[in-house]
Amino acid sequence: MIQYVDTALRQRLERRRRVRVASDAHVSTGLSKPTLLRWPTYAESQMRRYRPRVTVMFIGANDGFPLATRTGRRVPCCAKMWRAEYARRAQKMMRTYRRSGDGWLYWLLLPQARSGFFRRIFPAVNAGIRRAARRFDERVRVIHLNRLFTPHGRFRSVMRYRGRYLTVRQGDGVHLTPAGAAIAANQVIYRMDRDRALGRRR
Repeated sequence: MIQYVDTALRQRLERRRRVRVASDAHVSTGLSKPTLLRWPTYAESQMRRYRPRVTVMFIGANDGFPLATRTGRRVPCCAKMWRAEYARRAQKMMRTYRRSGDGWLYWLLLPQARSGFFRRIFPAVNAGIRRAARRFDERVRVIHLNRLFTPHGRFRSVMRYRGRYLTVRQGDGVHLTPAGAAIAANQVIYRMDRDRALGRRR
């Protein structure tokens, strides 16, 4: 989900803020798909490699698979136990990305999908992320893209933004278009500016 958003962040931040944006997207991965990539473990290697001041995370469209709890029990999506296990994995990543208070994390929630099983999965993923973030201080921020793009869970492929009507969702009813990604990037940058996560604006 971070693709296009990372491009928009790079265009806005590197041009104006004298910061370097490193993109590390992994297509078709998810916290419930450890056979492709074990995200909690991979997050640790990311922090060793980049040591970032700020991390932006946007994931979950490929989740919804059964999760194994710490006791070994496999639970299907998307009931309470699944959300709790998803939160546990996300919480481990949040702790890593926070870097003991040296880093900021902005984790984007999923805008609701248009149709199909995604409409059940996305709210469960978002619930797990919100639950995980409650255990941290202000350096872990949740960006509610779901409220911006799909208020009250209502899917919109076109929305009005700053006086213009823009197509913000791709034809699959899941991903953001470049225009939608630019809006998402604006939300992240606005919050980073409020937090002064990258220092004062130059």
